[in-house]
Amino acid sequence: MRFAGRESWQVSHGTNQAVNTALFVRDTLALSVDTVPELPGLDPSVPVVVPAGVDRAAAAEEWLGWWADVLDHARTEMPSGSPDDPAGPSLRLRPALRAAVLALSRPAAEYDHRNAATRNALPVGEVVRGVEHRLGRYVRPFRLVITEVPVQGLVWERMTDSHVIASQRFLSDPTLSAPALRATVETLA
Repeated sequence: MRFAGRESWQVSHGTNQAVNTALFVRDTLALSVDTVPELPGLDPSVPVVVPAGVDRAAAAEEWLGWWADVLDHARTEMPSGSPDDPAGPSLRLRPALRAAVLALSRPAAEYDHRNAATRNALPVGEVVRGVEHRLGRYVRPFRLVITEVPVQGLVWERMTDSHVIASQRFLSDPTLSAPALRATVETLA
């Protein structure tokens, strides 16, 4: 939020197309890769399909570097230069993943469309006001990005001081999401 005459805080949360595409590619190709953070499979799960012309082993080798680019993009919320753009610099450096994204972009978009979840509103303002009340002062200016991922299980993983990855299941349960958000805001306040 921004208030006239003083800097304030900003919390944004939502899905990120590049993150969802990366997870879709990972699961559809059944890539054996370790994600940081460790993220379970998509919810709902997807069938394993390796399209013609896609080198699964080479895609697995390229995936972690691409995942790092994807997370950097999600954290900064830049409107351009998405790492899932086949013509962009991230996939130009990774030909096997570029082929996979080209082959799977339509199924990935259809998956997202079919499984778009109605997001529950996080009680952001309420949490920040509660932290301010406990501190007896306004919180320091901060920016927090919460990237919502459609994976199985309960995930709330702090990637950096200003970036959290959280599963839709976790965010839909206020008894879990509000305390996690509060703890994160307290470290930024």
